[in-house]
Amino acid sequence: MQSETKPPVTIVIVAHSVREDLERCLASIEQHASVPVETILVDNASTDDTTEWVAAHHPRVTIVPLPENVGTAAREHGLRRVETPYTMFLDTDAALTANALPKMLAALEDHRDWGLVGPRLVYDDGSLQLSCRRFPPLGLPLMRRPPLDRLFENGRTVRHHLMADEDHGHTRPVVYVLGACQFFRTSLARRAGTFPQIVWGWDDAEWCIRIRDAGGEIVYLPSAEVVHSYQQTTRRQPVSRQGWRQLQAFIYFQRKYARRRRELHRLGDELDRRAQDWAASS
Repeated sequence: MQSETKPPVTIVIVAHSVREDLERCLASIEQHASVPVETILVDNASTDDTTEWVAAHHPRVTIVPLPENVGTAAREHGLRRVETPYTMFLDTDAALTANALPKMLAALEDHRDWGLVGPRLVYDDGSLQLSCRRFPPLGLPLMRRPPLDRLFENGRTVRHHLMADEDHGHTRPVVYVLGACQFFRTSLARRAGTFPQIVWGWDDAEWCIRIRDAGGEIVYLPSAEVVHSYQQTTRRQPVSRQGWRQLQAFIYFQRKYARRRRELHRLGDELDRRAQDWAASS
């Protein structure tokens, strides 16, 4: 009897009471993965029937139940169980499109110095979602929330951080990509250490910094496309418990990288120059 081929990719999903999102997310994997995958669902103490539904309708998904909601820090519980060469983080409100995963896999197979790639993210209507970023300025949370967002959201500082004036049709190196979908080498994840225990944001930026420190380039890959139903709830409700927690996470992140702030801003400038070289040679 011929043995089943070992999947090259494990997809790690973290959920908390979002069964409807999971229905679309898992369906997109079944429809569009196009390569063998293992899927691990880390459940953040859901209060709906998430785990029961997944067990009944997607029996091949490995479910890791947690006793409390620890946010995206729960990804560590999935990472510990990954045994494949490549890992993908995929948010529950994200969905693969045709050939997205094979293109990300091929990108890392073809470029041994690339450590993590992020796809082109689009909203449900197909419009571009700005998903690759430079290192954040100190006042970013205040500038992007009401009422100051009226003054600063389209200003130079915020647009520079969001890379709003860049051509998002070209593959290029970046400081970090959003965590809605990140595809990376598992070996570098092992060298990067425990997944950031920042419960309410900025884990995506720190994870990319760690992967780079472990020896892998961070690359924005627009040829792969993923739909992300980004809600931005904290911007609509800036005075809220979640908004306060995200501010605390940002302060923690900035304090942690305070001594490297200039280095990481210079890295952004260097990557801009390299991006021009990549575009010229393509």
